[in-house]
Amino acid sequence: MLLRIDRQSPKPLYKQITDEIKTLIDQGVTGTNMPLPSTRRLAKKIGVNRSTVIRAYEELQALGYLKSKPGSYNKIQKRRKEVKYNPRRKSLIDWEKYSNYRAKEIYEIFLRYSPESPIKTNFKATASNISQLDLYPRLYPMEEFRRCVNHVLHENGSESLEYGTYKGYEPLRRIIAKRLRLHGIAVSEEEILITNGAQQAIDLIIRMLAAPNRKVAVESPTYANILPIMQFNGVKIQGIPMREEGMDLDYLEKTLEKEMLSFIYTIPNFQNPTGITTSHQHRERLLNICLTHKVPLVEDGFEEDMKYYGKVPLPIKSIDDKNVVIYLGTFSKALFPGLRIGWITADKECIERITAIKRFSDLSTGNLAQMVLYEFLKRGYYDLQIRRLHRIFRRRMQIALKTMEECLPRTVSWTRPSGGYTIWVKIHKKLTEIELHEFMSEYSVIVSPGSYYFPRKRSSGYFRISIAKSNEQEIEKGIARLGKALHSLS
Repeated sequence: MLLRIDRQSPKPLYKQITDEIKTLIDQGVTGTNMPLPSTRRLAKKIGVNRSTVIRAYEELQALGYLKSKPGSYNKIQKRRKEVKYNPRRKSLIDWEKYSNYRAKEIYEIFLRYSPESPIKTNFKATASNISQLDLYPRLYPMEEFRRCVNHVLHENGSESLEYGTYKGYEPLRRIIAKRLRLHGIAVSEEEILITNGAQQAIDLIIRMLAAPNRKVAVESPTYANILPIMQFNGVKIQGIPMREEGMDLDYLEKTLEKEMLSFIYTIPNFQNPTGITTSHQHRERLLNICLTHKVPLVEDGFEEDMKYYGKVPLPIKSIDDKNVVIYLGTFSKALFPGLRIGWITADKECIERITAIKRFSDLSTGNLAQMVLYEFLKRGYYDLQIRRLHRIFRRRMQIALKTMEECLPRTVSWTRPSGGYTIWVKIHKKLTEIELHEFMSEYSVIVSPGSYYFPRKRSSGYFRISIAKSNEQEIEKGIARLGKALHSLS
């Protein structure tokens, strides 16, 4: 077997040996079952270290070119050819028939569900997308995060890639508890569960608390992604209208006088989609309603840190001395949406019960991401990121609201948020999501249709815009295009 080895080449010697033998086998120069020289003999023949040949043989074996038995030579085997994919191949199983009715319902929603990215539209690539709520990628603190990843892999090694504990990495839970105390929420790490984002947190709470004979009250409009999860879990939804000051508490009280609820879901800060922030008085009254009727309150603090205009009231959880509030948060909206680290804090027994559900769902949240995030928080990088975002988005929100005043017709109204990323716009005409997308496509602007945020609503006279993923110039351009579209609609 003649092998050509170039000692001046930057390619490693073991890789050259691997590639040479592969070529001989692929070209048919060597036959099937032909034994290769022993590693010692080949190493001596071509003048390399024996460990180099051993590594090359291991590589060939991993690629399927060699077979070996203990005490015998490595032999060449016919490598299986790559199977070609046939896109027309059909399954014998009728998956529609075998899917349960809830799976069918969620699949139908999935096919048409696009609150932020239209699925079937004729939008141009240059369209202004002011619908997306994930953060502008250039604002990711990449270098700081990379340092933390390197540190964790160097210091923790294989431990960071093992299964984590059911509740989550304890140092991370401890530092989250410390941060929550700055928001007036006095909890320990034992009252915190780490989740795969706030979305999983919501799913776990629904699975624990939702009862077949009880409804769940949500703000109407509310966070769009909570509605399909509830539908899949067979939850009956009771929409509570949103007013300028927040959830209509009179309506909520009348509802509770008639029936018991599984829980109430609220977003008191920069509510998604409206951007509304409730007052301290509103929060106190909502909590008292829950105490009176002994119903759990789920408080979603997904943008708790994005308070960049004046003072915002403390979370409802901070005034909860009876442990009826389940508070959840996430790092996705200020760091990276792909990080998928959220948390739940609640009464200890409540956390234990939710942990049991999570344990049998996904075993644990990824250890590496938790360790890296802990290091990121410990070094103060997260606080620096928050201050940076406050400065940037305070300016961007000012530009957005100013441009809306200048460009939108007077028949249109909108909210004026004190933080966060979203603005809720009201128009005089009700449109389905498809109608709205098709209309906006003529003016190359993408917004998020309001119908996605209401329980069981096919058309809406609202839509949401977001400044999270647009810079100042893109915000101005997108709202200017939006103005032209709405003037034509008027």
